Order: sequence, then C-alpha cells, then structure tokens
Amino acid sequence: MLLAILLCLFDWSAAQLSFSVSEEVDKGTVIGNLAKDLNIVSQQLEERGFRIVSLLSKKYFEVDLRTGALFVNERIDREELCPNTHKCSLNIEGLISSPMNIYRIEVNILDINDNAPKFLEQIHVFNVSESSSAGERYPLPAAHDADTGINSVKTYKLSPNEFFSIDVSTSRDGLSAELVLQKALDREKQPNVKLILTAVDGGKPARSGNMQIIVNVVDRVSVSPTKTNNI
Repeated sequence: MLLAILLCLFDWSAAQLSFSVSEEVDKGTVIGNLAKDLNIVSQQLEERGFRIVSLLSKKYFEVDLRTGALFVNERIDREELCPNTHKCSLNIEGLISSPMNIYRIEVNILDINDNAPKFLEQIHVFNVSESSSAGERYPLPAAHDADTGINSVKTYKLSPNEFFSIDVSTSRDGLSAELVLQKALDREKQPNVKLILTAVDGGKPARSGNMQIIVNVVDRVSVSPTKTNNI
C-alpha cells in the first residue's frame, strides 16, 4: 500500500537500471552496485534514506547502505516465479529522499538446469498389429521440462531393439518423436516388445527422464494399430 501511494505522489526517475542473476544463487550474492550506477556516493545512501521497495510477496533483494551493493536476500526459484515463460524478470524500486526520487530496477532471472525432463506417465502401452508393415509410424508421448531455452528438452532416445527405431523432429509446435517399425512383428514368437524412451535436455551436464514403452503385438484382425491404451 505504501509503495502504491508513493508511486502516485512522486515522479519516476528517467533512468532504469537492469541487472541479471541466476536462480538458486546463495543469499548474499551481489548482483550490482546501485551507488555506482546512480552516481551517488555510497556513504550518502544511508544519509538520504535509500531503501528497496516492491510489490513482491518476498523481499528478494536488498542493498548494503555502506557499499551500495545490491544483493540477493531470498531464495529465487525461476520456475516458481515465472512458470512456462522464456523471460523472467522482477521489478523493484529504489526509493531515496533529499531530494525525493524513485528509480526503477529490473532484475532478470536467468534459468539454470535444475529440472529434469518428466513424462506424464511412467508406462505407455499401445497395440500394434502383427500385419503392420515396416516404416509405419506411431506418435510417442512428449516429456515436459520446467526449464526453458537450452535447458529444455532437446532430443529423445530409444533403447536398443530389433523392431523399432525413433524419429525425432522439430516443428512450430515443438519437439516430437515417433516410433518407426523396422521389422515385421510376430505375435507367436514375441507377444510384446518392451522399450525405454529417454528425454534429454540441453543443459551441461544434461538431465534426462525415462518412460517405459510396452508394445503389445495383436492378431491381424484384433485391433487397429492406431489404437492406444495408456496406464
């Protein structure tokens, strides 16, 4: 409430400061020096009543009035603050008196690879007719990664087997994968094929998540090969 009143009473400074910090850094991590960027002698910050104000639920940032250093004051979880967005920034204000002024400060929160790809289900089961021909394709479930950019899902891998390969493609809708039948199935010889699908992100080091694929081989007249059943 106090901040809202102040914003109505006083003019914004024309200058806006911008800083960047990675999520999950330790408390006390310095991300910039406000005294230097605002051309204020650090000793004057306390004399002029400088303080950080914001409408955020937590006080993520604070300033050392002796040095002017802007530092992290609370744990920052980018996925919690900005779920499913490529850009994440927190806006705070620096309030100073004598004379009164408010400085806009933007802190960009950089993503780190702290989440592994996950599938919505642990096991995916579907039926394929033994009459299916080599080259037929079957869409695979997509994995979700809370991280963005380079740290999101970048590829899929399939466990070695003699019947299926995997084809990974990228479109405007994102990354997708399909099973491609390489060899005719024979229900009498092998009634099902068990595979492991792995989603891998682009982080360094990379993180991954797995899902089991069970392909039930059905009689030629039993079930359409496009019918799926998830458990």
